[in-house]
Amino acid sequence: MKYNISALKLTLNVCSVLLCLIASCSTNNPEIIPEPPEPFPIVYNQCANDDDIYKLLFDTLVLNSKREMYNASGTEIKYKLDNAMPLGVCEKTALLYGSAQYSPLSAIVQTEENISRPTNWNSRGYFRDIILEEDIDRILTLPAGKEITFQLSLLNHSQDTIQTSPIVLIYRPFYPDK
Repeated sequence: MKYNISALKLTLNVCSVLLCLIASCSTNNPEIIPEPPEPFPIVYNQCANDDDIYKLLFDTLVLNSKREMYNASGTEIKYKLDNAMPLGVCEKTALLYGSAQYSPLSAIVQTEENISRPTNWNSRGYFRDIILEEDIDRILTLPAGKEITFQLSLLNHSQDTIQTSPIVLIYRPFYPDK
């Protein structure tokens, strides 16, 4: 009798699993499994200093009187919309990328007035709040063509500085000159 109950339980378990599988494979409402996306190619950047591990992709910004920002090649940067600045990996030190000692988890911005403040890190490779609205207000009061430099210090998990990179901000009221 004990054998029959065990066999019956096993049969019921197998049947319930089969019924679930059959029900999930219904043709009335098939679920399409999408193809996995192609991986993005890794892009390594040329960096100014041989020992840099990271490169700010917008290390020179031009600000006009309309509060619009442009990179050095004249492409408008929608910095105000998402308030984030991307970080790239340097070609010569790419092997260090990803190790805990060289992975930035936070950063400190030092303005041209020697005011230091922390920034927010997004794990997708962006630093937030490097240039604040009050910085833009201050830059708009500068004479045309004036350059100021912020310093961004990348910090690892131990709050050790990985590297410090400059961000040059140039005020040109009528940029782009069209």
